[in-house]
Amino acid sequence: MKICRGEKKHTRKLNIGKRFIVAAVLGLMLGILAGCAYSSFDEYLETLGIKDSEYEDSSEDATTYVISEEDDPLSVVEEKETVNQDFGSQMESFYKQITGEEAQEDKAAREAIGLTEESIEAMKKEQEGNFAYDKLTEAGKTLYVEILTIVQHQAEDILVSTVSDDAVKLVFDYVFIDHPEIFWVDGYTTQDRSVKGVVNKITFTGRYTCDMEEVEKRQKQISEYVNKCLADAPSSDDEYFAIKYVYDYIIDHTEYVSGAPDNQNICSVFINGKSVCNGYAKATQYLLNKLGIQCIFVSGTVPNIGGRTAKHAWNIVRCNDAYYYIDTTWGDSSFRSENSSLADSSKMPPVNYDYLCVTTEEISKTHTISDIIRVPECNSMADNYYVREDEYFKNDNLDLVKDLFDRRYKDGSDYVTIKCATQEVYDSLFEKLINDRKVFDYLKEETHIVDYTTFQDSRTIIVWING
Repeated sequence: MKICRGEKKHTRKLNIGKRFIVAAVLGLMLGILAGCAYSSFDEYLETLGIKDSEYEDSSEDATTYVISEEDDPLSVVEEKETVNQDFGSQMESFYKQITGEEAQEDKAAREAIGLTEESIEAMKKEQEGNFAYDKLTEAGKTLYVEILTIVQHQAEDILVSTVSDDAVKLVFDYVFIDHPEIFWVDGYTTQDRSVKGVVNKITFTGRYTCDMEEVEKRQKQISEYVNKCLADAPSSDDEYFAIKYVYDYIIDHTEYVSGAPDNQNICSVFINGKSVCNGYAKATQYLLNKLGIQCIFVSGTVPNIGGRTAKHAWNIVRCNDAYYYIDTTWGDSSFRSENSSLADSSKMPPVNYDYLCVTTEEISKTHTISDIIRVPECNSMADNYYVREDEYFKNDNLDLVKDLFDRRYKDGSDYVTIKCATQEVYDSLFEKLINDRKVFDYLKEETHIVDYTTFQDSRTIIVWING
């Protein structure tokens, strides 16, 4: 938008923050992990078929769950019920009193990939501290390490410690909330086995997109990117600088492209440099975790151009002992160029900091968080980008505006960003700077025209001062 020094007071507010398209991400999962529903372990063994080998086993009992690469950015999401996370009690050990040839085959297949009674407990300790893992009961944690081990080894048809398909769906999602490094899995298949119509056994197989040789090749490429990126990461006890660095680095080295290859995993960012929201969020999580900063993968929905809802992914970070939301995808100008109605997309900053370290209240204006997992409340503004960069206006004091313009001229910036704490401050500063043309008082060069951009949803005014 342009404003001329002598024109009449007539301004159309350009709101590029209300129109957008986002690519879909991992779907919402519901269900509970069933506890032991049997009066004794012997009864469980009987229903499992170890004492009675009369199985009902057919391909019709197979269930496939796929993390889809959504090329359609307008995919609509149905509202989901709240997830019941009360998983029930821990199932007793698989290996007590086990008899029967089929049971021994299941046991041997589990042991071949390291799933023993002792190793499961050791693996549980290794997973402690992972955000989603820590939300589970002991039964859920057992299933979590089973699924994690299966996909790490690209194993197939492995018995798991639940007879609930809903439990598998939910815990599978929890594994991938914590482990962005697993890029070679895009879903799974389960095989249910029943006795007289009652499911008593589930085996799990990951859907593997490449073999282990290709995995190793890609991991080397990923390591090259990560090592180059982190070599210049700021070393400071203040975690804000590392978070901002990763945010900037991913945006600078990634282009938002709907339908980009591998867009649901980190390969799209680290190898191809083209991705959608799922890839951005997982790459952000991966890098920040490498720096020792807790970063949580968050899924949900956002409005799209049609006024409906589209699936989206972003993150929560723990910065200096407080939690904040960050959305690296929405920070990228290539996303906004593709998904906004702005005619002159060159008049957008290369990085939009409206989504760097923001509160739950702020992110909730545009993002709806899924109920798949309970996430921390983000209510601090201490490390919000605009607060840290002294661009946050709690009042309409024009002396502070002048000071900001002077600072941006001094550091050679092309634009000045004014983030307003309230709608009243935004309206007042817009009236003074744009409608009353006081913005010309702060420009160093004589000009009759100045470009500006507004994000009304986030109460941000951007004024271009160079170029």
